[in-house]
Amino acid sequence: MHKRSYQTEDEGTFLLDIVKIALGVFIGGLAAAFTYEAILAYRAEAALRKVQENVKAETDRMNREAAARQQAQTEARDAAAREADQLRSARALAQRLEAERQQRRDAAWAKFFQPSPSCKIDPGTTACANEHMAARKRFDSQYVDR
Repeated sequence: MHKRSYQTEDEGTFLLDIVKIALGVFIGGLAAAFTYEAILAYRAEAALRKVQENVKAETDRMNREAAARQQAQTEARDAAAREADQLRSARALAQRLEAERQQRRDAAWAKFFQPSPSCKIDPGTTACANEHMAARKRFDSQYVDR
């Protein structure tokens, strides 16, 4: 065989160095993969937190809007109830005033018209009806409510 002119290392240490390099590359790859997974997990958690915050903010906004709508509906119902009460009160007052006016008119008519003695006995005659209508016309033209 032929002798080498330079000194070589032992073949075992060469293979050991290759195994060390391969093991270093493998461990480095694992470290890179684990780091990448950790970064992905962190990003996923951050995205989840952001989504949760957005959902909470949207839920809060919807709750505020619902409360505002409820408040507006309550105020509208209250205003409608107050208005209805005022309208009922006004109608009751108008009816009471009209009844009082009618009572005054009837009392004035009773004082104004006194049928003749013959009409008191038989009010169904034509002369009594004419007398009544003539008195009613005079009363209507003269009566002023006070």
